[in-house]
Amino acid sequence: MKLFVYLSLIILIVAGCSSKKKEAELLELSRPQWLKERPVSSTYFYGIGTTPKVGGNAYYQEQAKEKALADLSKQISTKIKSEQSLYRMEDNKGVYEYIQSRVRATSNEFLEGYEFVDQWEDLDYCYSFYRLSKSEFYALKAKRKQEALELSWQKYLQAREAQKEKDFILAMEQYAAGIDAISGYLNEQTMYASAQGNFDLFEVNKDALSDIVNSLQLAYDIDKVTTSPQSKIAQGKATVLVTIDGHPAKNIPVRFNYSGGFLVTDKFKSSTQGTIQSPEFKMSNKQEETLKASIDLKSLGRQVTKNLIVRQLVEKQKPASSNLIISMK
Repeated sequence: MKLFVYLSLIILIVAGCSSKKKEAELLELSRPQWLKERPVSSTYFYGIGTTPKVGGNAYYQEQAKEKALADLSKQISTKIKSEQSLYRMEDNKGVYEYIQSRVRATSNEFLEGYEFVDQWEDLDYCYSFYRLSKSEFYALKAKRKQEALELSWQKYLQAREAQKEKDFILAMEQYAAGIDAISGYLNEQTMYASAQGNFDLFEVNKDALSDIVNSLQLAYDIDKVTTSPQSKIAQGKATVLVTIDGHPAKNIPVRFNYSGGFLVTDKFKSSTQGTIQSPEFKMSNKQEETLKASIDLKSLGRQVTKNLIVRQLVEKQKPASSNLIISMK
């Protein structure tokens, strides 16, 4: 009896294996042409996704779709490599995050208008096939670029108005936003035709931003402080005035550096009157020390934008500075 049961189980297993093998062979005969040879077309971009049949039908079919769309994006995301060199301007982590955000933004742009073509399954895997019209993609790309140029132009006009009102930080933010709006097209032409003429929006926003940074000036209200050795100099002993073309510049970051040692607080921002009080410090035993105040360009860049290109534009300028001499009595 036991022998009969064992033989029956073996027969069932063999029959099951044979049946599964036969099913796999029949399925293979129905494999679509797009899986046998990847299609190439002058009309469409194609994406093919493959995923194991794990979980319910809806789950693995959705996974196959996502992989097909990711594959579709790879076929057309040609500008990511060129952007990487443009954005390599800070520490590796910061650059990586910014590049990834551009990849995601670009991929989302690419994937509008995609179409489902086909789906096929064998015993173990699910395959999905999608396409995107090249003409539709390029039309959408041109439309998005024009919208980016128009936004950049509006930011440029708003920046000019803010500059006229002597709100220099707002002006810098708007010029930076004008560059950020077209940051996906900096390896292309960025000319814009307006009623006021034709403008290269990257150049005009960049130049205007640089002009503001280079126009920043700062000066102490006094040239020298006389004191005794090891004496404490109170905060506000001197005042620094930050200006642009003679006008007070508010909210501008300034950093102090003391030749005689460590400062408890070395970073400040100018008031609405453009002023900053000197920090507290202690005189050394030397005959003379210097308290240097400089425009903090790194903080300024971070203050006006998250765009790494604009930050570099700000940081590479030469910061204005002023020295206060502290000498022995």
